[in-house]
Amino acid sequence: MKTFITARMDQSEINRLTAAGFKVEQGGFALTGEKMDKGELISKLADVEVAIIEFESITDEVINSAKNLKIIAACRNEPAANTDIAAATAKGIPVLFTPGRNAVAVAEYTLGLMISIARSIPTTHHLLRYTDDLTSVSYSDKAGDRKGVTSEWSLDPDAPFQRFQGDELMGKTVGIVGAGFIGQEIARRVIALGMQVIAFDPYAKADQLAKLSIKSVELDELARSSDFVVMAAKVTKESTGLFSAKYFDLMKPTAYFINTARAALVDYEALLKVLKSGAIAGAALDVYPTEPLPGDSAFRSLSNVVLSPHLAGASRQVVAHHSKMVVDDLLGLLNGQIPNRVANKEVMDNFMKSGGIK
Repeated sequence: MKTFITARMDQSEINRLTAAGFKVEQGGFALTGEKMDKGELISKLADVEVAIIEFESITDEVINSAKNLKIIAACRNEPAANTDIAAATAKGIPVLFTPGRNAVAVAEYTLGLMISIARSIPTTHHLLRYTDDLTSVSYSDKAGDRKGVTSEWSLDPDAPFQRFQGDELMGKTVGIVGAGFIGQEIARRVIALGMQVIAFDPYAKADQLAKLSIKSVELDELARSSDFVVMAAKVTKESTGLFSAKYFDLMKPTAYFINTARAALVDYEALLKVLKSGAIAGAALDVYPTEPLPGDSAFRSLSNVVLSPHLAGASRQVVAHHSKMVVDDLLGLLNGQIPNRVANKEVMDNFMKSGGIK
């Protein structure tokens, strides 16, 4: 089974493929760090049966030029981002994908942002490391005989103890918008910290969420009740612009807004407005309407915002996760098993009847 891999892959998983008889060649982003262009892909896939890709664009032209292609494995949460699913479906080619490959990475990062904004960690780190605001300074209760007492907080109103007292997470309510793989991983972690979890997801079953101690609510109730609103949904036609000014206006003045999903889910102008006015306590953002974040972005001037450059899903372990998922499914297919992670399941019956990938 001739296989061409442009995705980043764990060598141990490639070894599993070769041991099972797959003839593997690697190229593109996996080796060079640069995506192959259309012409290169068409040439490389000319006689390939299995393509494992991550960032390269598998267009209709590429698919229709690959005469022997039997299966595409996209190492992505959302394979349609760079694979023409319709073109693959028209040719009866299953598109495997890796939903939740970075769910743990995003969940852990989200928790980090929640703690960071609630406890002013990035702000105080910056002030200590890059300015003299908290170092070359004296306070009224650290003078005279008390000047040498270094093991107590200063209670001066301008001292860190007063300026940067934050909020504990324990006992707070987290409202998760989107209760899929990532939303559920976030829930598990915040529940372990003693937080309550509510979620808005019209596609999730309330009884399944209840097993994870997640209460299903409508979006207006979530906005009104949450101490932390966390975006964890996919961008679809229905979810674009979902969290609008209406819902920001319902949030508590003590609440925080966290987005490690996609900017398209949120009205960022409305978010900017409530942050500037102090209508909510703050926000921690990893995604933006324009990326990289423009230098003149108004968010950069706000002291109640933690900014991150789209890093939530960027852990080293993501490669191991998607490698195993893809190889498990390919080896399962080799043994006649139909995988669950198929973007176009409607092709599977005919695909298996025609012999699959044997």
